Amino acid sequence: MSKNKIWIYSTVIIIVLLIAIPSTYKVITKHNERMLENTTKKIVETAKDCYYNNSCIEEVITLAELYEKTGLTEMYNPVTKRIYNPKSYIDVKNEFQFIEIP
Repeated sequence: MSKNKIWIYSTVIIIVLLIAIPSTYKVITKHNERMLENTTKKIVETAKDCYYNNSCIEEVITLAELYEKTGLTEMYNPVTKRIYNPKSYIDVKNEFQFIEIP
């Protein structure tokens, strides 16, 4: 194989890698963000239903309380695959913001 072919092949491989690596990283990062957002939305929507139906009357709603009163299945972080701490809570005063406790 001549040196020109080696240079051409190596240049093509480098160009492909320069495009593929950042693109793959961006796609995976965006996917993880969307999975976390989806899980958080499910928890917040369940908390809103519980609060507005007067099942959960406190300003702080824990996940353990949601598990008991709404039948919500145990939620886990889709990125790390770890179950959320049942002491994690939703703060009603801050527009139903989910606060994760590690």
